[in-house]
Amino acid sequence: MEIAGKPKTAIFGGTFDPIHMGHIELLANIYEEIRPDRIVIIPSGHPYMKEEKGMRITSSEERIGMLEAGIRNLDLPIEISRIETDKDTPSYSVDTVAELKAKDREAESKYADGDYYFLCGSDILFEIEKWHEYEKLLSEVILVVTPRGEDDINVILEKKQKLKKKYGAKIIVSSFRGRVLSSTLIRENPEAYRELIPEGAFEYIKTHHLYERKD
Repeated sequence: MEIAGKPKTAIFGGTFDPIHMGHIELLANIYEEIRPDRIVIIPSGHPYMKEEKGMRITSSEERIGMLEAGIRNLDLPIEISRIETDKDTPSYSVDTVAELKAKDREAESKYADGDYYFLCGSDILFEIEKWHEYEKLLSEVILVVTPRGEDDINVILEKKQKLKKKYGAKIIVSSFRGRVLSSTLIRENPEAYRELIPEGAFEYIKTHHLYERKD
C-alpha cells in the first residue's frame, strides 16, 4: 500500500466548532502511525449536512482563529487550508481532494507525486457510500479510519474488506481508539468542559466571546 520515499499528505477535514482534545489526540496518534510529511487541516466552509438540519455554524474566520490558536504549540507539520472556507457554496470531499491535488501540481510541489491520506472516524466508513462521487474519492485517497468509544473493531474490519473488494479502496484502520466528545456540549458551556479545549483555543473563545448564551 505504501511506497517508501513517497511524500505523504494527511488530510483532516471537519467543522472544528470548536477544535477540541479529541482532534488533538487523533492528530498526534495518527502522526505516530503513518508519519505524514504534512497534515492539511481543512475546516468546512458550508457544512451542508449540518446546515440542512438547521444547525448554526460559527463563522469560518472564528473557527480558523480557534484552530490556529489551538494548534500553535503542537510539534506537528500542520497547515490550515482555506480551500473550503473561501467558497460560497457547499464543498464535497471529492472536490476538495481534487483541488488540493491540483494546487500541488500547479505549485510543482513534491506532494503532487505522493500519497494522500484521508483521516476520518469509523462512522464515515459506514456512511461514505452516501457521499457525493464516493467511488472517485475512494480511488484518490487512502482512508485512515479511527475507531471511537465502544466501536466493534471486527465490524469495522469487515466493512473495510467489503469496500476494498467492491471498490478497490485502500483503508488503514488505526490502532488508536479516539474518545467520543460532543462539540455541542462544549459550545453550550465551554467553562464546564475547559479541559477538553486546547488552551489557545479556549483563550480565543473567551477573548472573542464565542458561545456565550444570549438568553
